[in-house]
Amino acid sequence: MNKPLAMAVALALPTFAHAQSAVTLYGLIDSGITYVSNASGKSEVVAADGVIQPSRFGLRGTEDLGAGAHVVFTLENGFSLNTGADSQSGLMFGRQAFVGLTSNRWGSLTFGRQYDFIWDYMTLFSIGSRLGAYGFHPGDYDHLGGSLRINNSVKYSVTPFAGLSLGALYAFGADPATTGSGRVVAAGMQYSGGVFGAAFAYNNVHGMSLNPTAQIGTTLGSPFPSGAFVASNMQNIEAAASVTFGPSSTRALFTATSIKYRSATVTMRSYEISEVYQITPALSASAGFSLTRMSPSTWHVASAILDYSLSKKTDVYISAAYQDVTGGAHATFLTVPASSNGRDFAARVGIRTLF
Repeated sequence: MNKPLAMAVALALPTFAHAQSAVTLYGLIDSGITYVSNASGKSEVVAADGVIQPSRFGLRGTEDLGAGAHVVFTLENGFSLNTGADSQSGLMFGRQAFVGLTSNRWGSLTFGRQYDFIWDYMTLFSIGSRLGAYGFHPGDYDHLGGSLRINNSVKYSVTPFAGLSLGALYAFGADPATTGSGRVVAAGMQYSGGVFGAAFAYNNVHGMSLNPTAQIGTTLGSPFPSGAFVASNMQNIEAAASVTFGPSSTRALFTATSIKYRSATVTMRSYEISEVYQITPALSASAGFSLTRMSPSTWHVASAILDYSLSKKTDVYISAAYQDVTGGAHATFLTVPASSNGRDFAARVGIRTLF
């Protein structure tokens, strides 16, 4: 090692050691066996990971600036346990990558690749938050499953008083000087008052890449393209509420997704009700039903999960979901190939561990 390089390393070591104390390595691994009754026309049993929650690991850091202020950052990678491959199109930190400032008084301001307020505030009201991929709505067009991660974004959130959270986000887009493709405006609100909870979220995304045939088992109709295309605008308006008494939590939500291509617009609406019941401190049961409409098709999805905690960080579960679609669309569960008709059934046993 030459002298200048050795000196640089020596100077860097104390800073690195100090930073280590403020950085947390965390992650989640989910794996199991899934049975699907109709995947592209045939039944199959497969080893599938990242279904109840996608596997990930990340680094979360904080530095105390004093007076209740902190520098924060998160770098989070998604991966497939069964293949070792990166998720999110091979991006190293495809799930999240942001840095910013937080204050006990003024809230947080962060910059980078971030989730919207549908994920922050709405998803926990959905049966998909308990069941995973098979419990979310067709194609995750309402983004409850966290499929939307927003590049080049500035995000502000604040808790003005206990129980209430508010937030807004703006993303500058891939090339804001020309088409504005990828520009995003988002906002949200969440209230948690013990017995009663509620949330609202709004998204407006420009330049959204879609492939309805693969994602929801049908086209959007004329004049939308029959294959993959880029929607000029995709808008989400969503609301949810919950009532909790003792071990029982009943939740309802509504989402409306409008997709615009040139002068044409189509709207998908989803209605959902679910119940979470804590049978014992270690055992919980959840079940839900959703109805999604986008003329001329209607998706009906019934799902349930039984979850048992082996420890504070590891649980095992068994889940099932049934989808019935009318109006010509094929059944589609997230992460599963579209069925050859309007019906599909998925059952799964799995294990999840946190670190």
